[in-house]
Amino acid sequence: MPRRLRKAISPIIATVLLILIAIATGIVIYAFASGWIGSRLNQSAGPQANLVVESGYYNATGKYFIVYVRNGGGVPVNISRVYIQAPDGTVTLLTPGHGLSAATGYSLEVTPNNVTALELTYTAKIGYTYKITVVGSDGSEASYTIRA
Repeated sequence: MPRRLRKAISPIIATVLLILIAIATGIVIYAFASGWIGSRLNQSAGPQANLVVESGYYNATGKYFIVYVRNGGGVPVNISRVYIQAPDGTVTLLTPGHGLSAATGYSLEVTPNNVTALELTYTAKIGYTYKITVVGSDGSEASYTIRA
């Protein structure tokens, strides 16, 4: 009976190749997962403050809004800017020293579970509604609508 000549890799070499492929696959998966998870752990979670505008009103005599802001979050935050949207859609930016200041006896820093009063210098038209958006230094924000 004629013997067929077959050439194949030995079982030892096949086993070594399968082990090497499994190790290489594990290294690739580990590198991907550690990079992905590591980048997620290093990222900031976003705003840590939870700003809420409790109330507000317009003082027509002094031409300014007073807005009471509470921080329901776990960390103090500074009020960095305020946007006032007029009825016609125009938006005015107020920053500390440029129309945005703390009312007497308050500061621009809002500590957790405390309320601070902001004075927003702005000439509004009486009888119209204005949207006030308060923005914290960590990006947290809150909006409130006031009728002048």
